[in-house]
Amino acid sequence: MDMVKHMIATLQAQTLDRLRHWFDGSYDPRTTSTAKSDKESMEWMMCNAMKAELAMSKARETNRDLETTFMEVQWEVAIELGKILAETIDPAIAGTDGVKIEEEEGGASGICLEDMKKGEEVRAMGVCGHKFHDHCIFQWVKRKQNCPLCRCALEPKKYTF
Repeated sequence: MDMVKHMIATLQAQTLDRLRHWFDGSYDPRTTSTAKSDKESMEWMMCNAMKAELAMSKARETNRDLETTFMEVQWEVAIELGKILAETIDPAIAGTDGVKIEEEEGGASGICLEDMKKGEEVRAMGVCGHKFHDHCIFQWVKRKQNCPLCRCALEPKKYTF
C-alpha cells in the first residue's frame, strides 16, 4: 500500500509540476489546447479514484468505516506528496534526512550545543551523517551550504518525476 500511496503522490507532483509552469509563463492552459489542459484534470481525478480504491481496500482489510479510512488515505498521500515537493523546494530538507535519535545519549547538536535526546526527531546531513536539531540546521543552511562540523558540501537530492 505504501507503494500505491507513493505512486499517487508522484502523479500529483508531476501534475503540479506541469501546472507550475502556468505561473512562470511557459504554460498557460487558457491558450493551450483543451486536450492538454484536460489531461491535468483527468490525472487529478484519476488520483482521487486511486485514493478511493485504496481506502476501500484498506477499510475491508481492517474492518473500519470507509469515510475514516478515506480521510486517513488522503492524509497519508498528502504527507507523501509533501515529502516529494519538499525535496524540490528547500535545500535543508533535500540535503538532509529526518532521523530519530536511537541512543540514550544522542550527543549535542553541533550548532546550538544542546543535547539531543532519545526518541527526538532530528536531521542528519546526507553526505556525512552528522545530526542536528531541525531548526538549527535549517538556519545554518540558509547561510552556508555545508556541514557545520566537517564542512563537507551539502548535496541536495533531486527528485525526478
